[in-house]
Amino acid sequence: MLELPFTNYVGSKLRPVLVVSSDELNAISDDIVVLKITSQSHFAEFQVELSEKDLVFGKLKKRSYVDCSSVFTVEKSLVIKCIARLSEEKLDEVKETLRRTFSL
Repeated sequence: MLELPFTNYVGSKLRPVLVVSSDELNAISDDIVVLKITSQSHFAEFQVELSEKDLVFGKLKKRSYVDCSSVFTVEKSLVIKCIARLSEEKLDEVKETLRRTFSL
């Protein structure tokens, strides 16, 4: 969970995020790279739907989507808590969607 700004930077909201920076980078940097997790389905081709079966542990309050078009770099100390962990299969789907989103 992390306090993220709205896209117009007027205000912010506490929301779940997915950490996508590597463990190697996370070990040496004060910052992490995250993707916003939202309950709104917009631009479905750039989102990955999450369900309870996609989680190794934890749970989400609502049907949720990883928004691969909303990338943020934030200081690690701003992370409030870890609420869940995605399965490797779902992480692979997120990686593929990131590739499509940014033409990588």
